[in-house]
Amino acid sequence: MTRRTWLIGIAVVLTVLGIYAGVRALGRPPAYQDGDLIFQTSGSHQSAAILAATGSAFTHMGIVERRKDGWYVIEAGGTVRSVPLRSWIKRGQGGRYAIYRHPLSNDQARTILRAAHGLDGRPYDIFFSFENRAIYCSELPYLAYGKAGLTIGRVQKVRDLNADNGLAKGLIEKRWQRHEDCKGLDFEACYARILDQDLVTPVSIAKDGQFRQIFSNYPF
Repeated sequence: MTRRTWLIGIAVVLTVLGIYAGVRALGRPPAYQDGDLIFQTSGSHQSAAILAATGSAFTHMGIVERRKDGWYVIEAGGTVRSVPLRSWIKRGQGGRYAIYRHPLSNDQARTILRAAHGLDGRPYDIFFSFENRAIYCSELPYLAYGKAGLTIGRVQKVRDLNADNGLAKGLIEKRWQRHEDCKGLDFEACYARILDQDLVTPVSIAKDGQFRQIFSNYPF
């Protein structure tokens, strides 16, 4: 697939989300459960690059949790933190979101939430690496579910994605000099090292057969 084709696809997705932003979704929101995973198209500056690299509108995700004052999403954003669910949904493109559910036991759900909160305050990982203290959005549920004995998603190399598209590579070009493993390297050597990193993407988790989609207000 050419870079032009990818860019056209991204433009179509974002346009569709924009057109439907004011349209009320059909169907009622689900009855949430602790440990549900929620996905959206982030409004962040890096969202288009993630969409281009993964081919999915799911560019951000988090873990749903019930508290005394309502439902929250535990996310790896600026830091690992909890955000009221309604606020989290409104922050996404067009207010669109999808909920995926694993048949968790109560003990597993508690373990997952406890593990996620054990990472509270960790900084956001702009390099999407498993090899540092920072955490990126899909790494958070991957690690938290792992503490409950569950392996979710698909671990891939960055090179397995469409990382060479202009948006994704451009994002790396803006950040590479801050990469801990690239000290003393030029861009091409650093880029090769980044391409060999392992990561888990939001869409690989959404496609995991252990989960079923219980709600989506996406128009496609």
